[in-house]
Amino acid sequence: MIRTILLSLVTVTLAVAQSDPKPPVGVPANAKKINDDTWRIVDEKGKAWHYQSSPFGWMKSPALSVAEQQKRDGIGDPIEGMTVKEEGEILRFSRPGPFGAYNWTKKKTNLDEAEQAVWSRAQKSAKSPASPSAAPVKE
Repeated sequence: MIRTILLSLVTVTLAVAQSDPKPPVGVPANAKKINDDTWRIVDEKGKAWHYQSSPFGWMKSPALSVAEQQKRDGIGDPIEGMTVKEEGEILRFSRPGPFGAYNWTKKKTNLDEAEQAVWSRAQKSAKSPASPSAAPVKE
């Protein structure tokens, strides 16, 4: 008798644990659980969205790919999103970060490796000739 009760209790517990949890109030019913505080849904247009728990309720935000997330947070290749503008002997650099753009200036003689690479890239793109298709054709 006790074995039957215990076996029934274990079976019910496993069935409940394996079923998909229901989303909380404020999250669409067809959302899938990612972790304790995040749910994911794909809308009818194919766009993925995350619902994340916050102290103020559920927050909806677009689901980003790993590359987009790293770019937004300023992680990864440090020169990928960097830009530079020349102002005489001073260069003005800008790089995206998680809280907006980081801006700084440096003299051309005091550049580190990443800044030198960005400066070289900017000089090459400025010197590159126009595409051959843009040149007038003489017949």
